[in-house]
Amino acid sequence: MVFIGKKALIFAVAAVLSLTIASLGIFAVAKTVGKMSFPVGAVVVIDAGHGGADGGVVGVTGTKESELNLELALKLGELLEARGVGVVYTRTSDEALSDIKREDMKMRADIIANSRPDCVVSIHLNSYSDRSRRGIQVFYDDTGRWQSFASLLQERLNAQINYKYSKRSDLAPQAGDYYITKCAAVPSVIIECGFISNAEDERLLNTDSFRRELCVSIADAVLFALS
Repeated sequence: MVFIGKKALIFAVAAVLSLTIASLGIFAVAKTVGKMSFPVGAVVVIDAGHGGADGGVVGVTGTKESELNLELALKLGELLEARGVGVVYTRTSDEALSDIKREDMKMRADIIANSRPDCVVSIHLNSYSDRSRRGIQVFYDDTGRWQSFASLLQERLNAQINYKYSKRSDLAPQAGDYYITKCAAVPSVIIECGFISNAEDERLLNTDSFRRELCVSIADAVLFALS
């Protein structure tokens, strides 16, 4: 039989209590990590850019932007809905809302207004004469209203996607005169989900695994920005 002195016993009990408290603290943190605190009943409008005769830009091997935009938009919506977010799409087929561009954009704006969303995410693909240009970049209204929101998204996308695939973490959100970012009184951004003028970006975007990874990252970023 082993006898423990009074002081040793007190020390041992204190140590056990400390470890228990620490474990509970770690458990509490673990429960919190990854649990986004976004507004209850949050709604996100996802706008798949272009559609129908308006195919957008064309990739190195002929990939049509409008088709990829739609696939990405639907996957992003599926992921957000799985996390309890309400999703409204401006289109769910490879058709424009109108053959007249101005009317098409007005109809998208009407969908946004009627949905009363917490934010708007418009999905597009980029193209550039320098075919080495790569990466995902966020664009916002040139009044600067949504710069902070765009910056939060860009930081996440840089960390989770851009650095992994193109070793770039310095891409910054850009301001511009974009109708879709100005037609609502809530944070509205365009996410250019890669350069299909770059062969590697185009190849990745044509794989289910990368599209899912990218959409998970966008969903994470949107929930973080809304929280």
